Amino acid sequence: ADLLGWLLPQPHPRVVFEASGGYERDLLDTLHHAGLNAVRLPPRRPRALAQALGLKAKTDAIDARVLAVAAQLLPAAPTVPLTAATQTLREWLHVRTALVNERDSLRRRRLHWRDPAVRAWVDAHIADLQGRIAEVNTQLEQALAACDLSLPAAPGLGPILRATLAARLPELGTLDRRRIAALVGLAPYNRDSGPWKGQRRISGGRPDVRRVLYMATWAAIRARSPLAETYRRLVEAGKPKKLAVTACMRKYLTMLNAMQRDNLPWYPKGSSA
Repeated sequence: ADLLGWLLPQPHPRVVFEASGGYERDLLDTLHHAGLNAVRLPPRRPRALAQALGLKAKTDAIDARVLAVAAQLLPAAPTVPLTAATQTLREWLHVRTALVNERDSLRRRRLHWRDPAVRAWVDAHIADLQGRIAEVNTQLEQALAACDLSLPAAPGLGPILRATLAARLPELGTLDRRRIAALVGLAPYNRDSGPWKGQRRISGGRPDVRRVLYMATWAAIRARSPLAETYRRLVEAGKPKKLAVTACMRKYLTMLNAMQRDNLPWYPKGSSA
């Protein structure tokens, strides 16, 4: 209330703050409902600005100063809060990721434990985690039904990818293919200087979306979808397999983006439709 009382009389205020693992959510909701221009930035951007300004120290006062400069200089669209349905889906997705990571970690370590009692306890715990993951999958399906994702069936497009796109990529269908690829971190960036041409690399983006999309792309390639032909052509042309699958991920994301944007079905190559 005190912050709004100070901001509202200001002429056209622009409020910039850092993402802080969800602690900033109430601030974003309050500023948005008050009609203020609120921008949430990833912490790396203000910190890079501080380094560019020659500010090596880091204190609360310096951070506030840098954020004020960022509000004046850095281009960024206003941040729109997530809908309640999308936020619920995102929380269930976080829970599932934590459970899967714990299960997989125990599975890897189990091979190095020889005591039968230890292994029995670990096996029981893994079974319990597997059951809880199944429960969370049911919650995910229910939460996904309340979200605005209308993608039809497609090779590799399973419930986890659907939930990840709805929860972590709500911009799907609202951006062009270049911007959506850059948002996920699948846009290759040039590294050139004069006549020297460096190898282009992907950078940044949303690694959780990229990780799930990677597995879905391999599933689509194995299903002999059009992505399989793209992958084969690139490998036969001498491209590294890692580059080939990254190109297929970008193509797959572009196709999903167009399907969501234009409400189109998936038509495999050679379909008469």
